[in-house]
Amino acid sequence: MRVQVGELLTDWLDFISFSAALVTFWRPPEFGEQVLVISPGGDLAQDIVIPAIYQNTFPATASTPTVTKLTFADGAKLEYDSAAHHLQAILPGGGKITLFSDGGITITGDINVTGQIVSTNDQIAGGISQINHTHGGVEPGGGSTAKPL
Repeated sequence: MRVQVGELLTDWLDFISFSAALVTFWRPPEFGEQVLVISPGGDLAQDIVIPAIYQNTFPATASTPTVTKLTFADGAKLEYDSAAHHLQAILPGGGKITLFSDGGITITGDINVTGQIVSTNDQIAGGISQINHTHGGVEPGGGSTAKPL
């Protein structure tokens, strides 16, 4: 990235990431985001950018120490509270959540789905297979079963 410092526009510089080895995190600094430029040994050719300093224009979106929260420009949010063991994803405007797993998806505990779930694999919810479960005491024909228990 390049950084404007007063009248000076730096050359292309590397920026620090949360993780850049076997686990990676990619989120380049955005235009207008306040950063810190450090020059090891005073050598401007070795400058490194440390991004993400909160400011009045872009304030922090959470203040609870147990909350990790990602907030996106369109209003989408991904938040995890490690004290409450609560993960929440919010997608505005009819957004879509896609989960991929070769081993299927297992859901335990309560779940509230207000959208459509589409899958090419089986899902297990409450220990019950979506594809392979059966309903006992049902006679063949045009009738319908009651709602699942």
